[in-house]
Amino acid sequence: MAKHPSVTSKSVFNAKLFHVEEEELIYPSGKKAIHHTAKRKPVVVMFPLTENNELVLVSEYRYMFDKTVIAASAGFMDKEGEMPLQTAKRELREELGIQASQWEQLAKVELASSVFYGQAYLFLARDLEFSKQELEEDEEIEMVKLSIEEAVAKVMTGEITNSASIIGILMIDRLKREKKL
Repeated sequence: MAKHPSVTSKSVFNAKLFHVEEEELIYPSGKKAIHHTAKRKPVVVMFPLTENNELVLVSEYRYMFDKTVIAASAGFMDKEGEMPLQTAKRELREELGIQASQWEQLAKVELASSVFYGQAYLFLARDLEFSKQELEEDEEIEMVKLSIEEAVAKVMTGEITNSASIIGILMIDRLKREKKL
């Protein structure tokens, strides 16, 4: 079995939600390689499910794509010491004005496996109570309710393209078909 290279790294750029590291890999053979890795803060992705089996998603303008997208509600774990479930509860309340009394972690996923590093914690939220959104100044988020089947159809037609949203929607669809919801 081949040995892994040793790695030394240094930070070359820091922003509020991500940073970039320059990493020097030194292989056992002595060969060297330089890589740059962007590492973002972990995110939580929430899939509120109503008693009528509707997923509550968001419609939000995303400047990077210059379009409005439909996706699951999500937020960065940017508060010191906050655990994924705590962040999910806070973000769901702020973004959609929803509180849920039942929570289940669906998955923890890696969003990429090379140059960009980021983790996402996916949560199913049920037994929902709706109230007023607590949006940040730069957020304009609209609530979209879709049946699980409608959400899957939007995934399959390419209307929903966010990777964590796709994973969660397809997992929930599978759980429903297996009568595990």
